[in-house]
Amino acid sequence: MSRVLLADDDTAFRDALQTLLGDAGHDVTTAGNGLEAVSAALAVMPEVIVSDVHMPVLEGPDAVSMLRAIPRFCGVSVILMSGDDTDAGIAAEGFLHKPFDPGMLLDALASLSESKHCGSERAPSIPHQAVYRAGETGISATIADRQHQRVARAFELVAEQERRISGLERCGVETGLAIDLYETMVCSVATLTRFERFTVDSVNPAPC
Repeated sequence: MSRVLLADDDTAFRDALQTLLGDAGHDVTTAGNGLEAVSAALAVMPEVIVSDVHMPVLEGPDAVSMLRAIPRFCGVSVILMSGDDTDAGIAAEGFLHKPFDPGMLLDALASLSESKHCGSERAPSIPHQAVYRAGETGISATIADRQHQRVARAFELVAEQERRISGLERCGVETGLAIDLYETMVCSVATLTRFERFTVDSVNPAPC
């Protein structure tokens, strides 16, 4: 069985899935939005994140992107849920269109658990998992462009979080957790920026 982080802003739906997964033997931690999901993940280190796409405070894909920028979370498995057919913007091991048969989620978790138990590796289809080394063949300008887009999006998320904190402070709401997330996001952006420079150097090495 797996340590599962279940994130969904629909309380009734989340509670129902928590009961289902708990009865199946999974160790389940829940979150009601993306910010809570990031905080919970840092505390429990889940093996699988099951997340709704659209949530308040911080959306599911943005929360996953922030976590995957942290080395210890780069290999976490993700199953997304949504009532829309929209592209979530991140790669995931599974996508469940709401409403769905709960058995499909159990099957997906069982498949992931079996895959890890057998020692199989996930296909390197997620862009952030790729490792780029100076002098390695196959590096192209497209890779550098993709990395730049990720860094640009990370800066946008940091700016959005900063505005969110200001709004919470104006309303007199406690911002400690939001500030903790902001600091984690800033560190993630710094790491992504350094990685971008390394990627660009690999694509465009200095002349001898």
